[in-house]
Amino acid sequence: MMQYIPFHYVDIEKKIHKVAVWGYRDLKWFLRKKLFIEWLHNYLWGISTDSNKPERRYDLDWLRVMAILAVFIFHAMRFFDPMDWDVKNNILSENIMVLIYFIAQWLMPLFFLISGMSIYFVLSFMTKGQFIISRFLRIMIPYLLVGIFVILPPQHYMRAVSGGEVGLTFLQFYPGYLTYTFVDIFSNLKFPLGHLWYLFFLFIFSMVLLPLFVYLRTESGRTIISHTASIFEKTGAIFLLALPIAILTSILDPTSFAGNPNYFGGWSILVYPIILVYGYVIISNNKFEEAIQRHGKIALVLALTTFPLLGLMQVSLGEALQFGTYEYAGVMLVRALNLWSWMIAFLCYGRKYLSFNNSTLKYANEGLIAFYILHQTVIQIVGFFIADWDMGIVPKYVILATTSFIAIIAIYEFAIRRINVVRFLFGMKAKK
Repeated sequence: MMQYIPFHYVDIEKKIHKVAVWGYRDLKWFLRKKLFIEWLHNYLWGISTDSNKPERRYDLDWLRVMAILAVFIFHAMRFFDPMDWDVKNNILSENIMVLIYFIAQWLMPLFFLISGMSIYFVLSFMTKGQFIISRFLRIMIPYLLVGIFVILPPQHYMRAVSGGEVGLTFLQFYPGYLTYTFVDIFSNLKFPLGHLWYLFFLFIFSMVLLPLFVYLRTESGRTIISHTASIFEKTGAIFLLALPIAILTSILDPTSFAGNPNYFGGWSILVYPIILVYGYVIISNNKFEEAIQRHGKIALVLALTTFPLLGLMQVSLGEALQFGTYEYAGVMLVRALNLWSWMIAFLCYGRKYLSFNNSTLKYANEGLIAFYILHQTVIQIVGFFIADWDMGIVPKYVILATTSFIAIIAIYEFAIRRINVVRFLFGMKAKK
């Protein structure tokens, strides 16, 4: 006998079935959309889901963190040296130049060396297209949007005010800065750089050298690297990599844009692509790293002894130290040897003592680009307000460095790290 089912139960049953069908369709659509967004995010940022992704080198992460702290210390000292800078203290010191020259010897070369190594790892799980897109998002978006519109304007304003050139407020000055930037600078195919020159040229060099980097991953490219590594694994041969840098700096006029060491962190801008390639090649073959480990101790000795020798040579030669002379070439040779000795020492002892991970490294590594972008502007703003304080250089440096560091961390933690839109503007991946 057929069971009687009231009509309202039939309607309810139909509605439940309809909801279930639509719910299933919505769920499929949602999952597809979510998977597509996740795929697009991973593609653009070059996030690998492949189990063959290379093991992370924590020693390189630590060296990068140390380099960021060193550049912070370096730029805090620039407030007190007698050379040109946007904001200056009321009392300047010639003695501080020794520390500035010392840090400049290895600081930016270390950045580019590690960057070259990072490119090697990134290209092991990225296509060329992914690499270009991810580098643009991570490097050029922060420079073009945050750097030009937010970070660099205060530096230009403080330079103008400190030089007595303007009597305007910052808001009054800002439209003129934009006009100058987009009409006078961009129209002449130039870019406002400031301390962000590193990001700009890292992107340019990475794009220009990308075909070479990709070729070196082919079978013929790996063969060339292997033969080269066999040469440089011999005793002392690893130091010969200083020669191209010595030759280049000897033939470049130091008063020219390409040869002036004062424009770009203490070295000619053309030195950095050489070091970028060095980083890529060294990390791609174990023979190079084995040679570095064997020569680490002698490299540290050479680094520590050739720096004062370099100073003595420059002082003793005096006016005889002119571009185009043998004396000048000799000084450039010693300077290049000192630079490369520091690179070998950093890589050797970094691998030996810094191959570990912890929460401090995870936190610091995530915010490195943001810290770098912020640091000089924050230092100059703090310096602008304390420049006329009647105080000795040492206590004022402590105040400048401490206040600036706290301000940078606070800005990063509360205005950048927790907000995905702002993270994107600072070249950081979205926070899940």
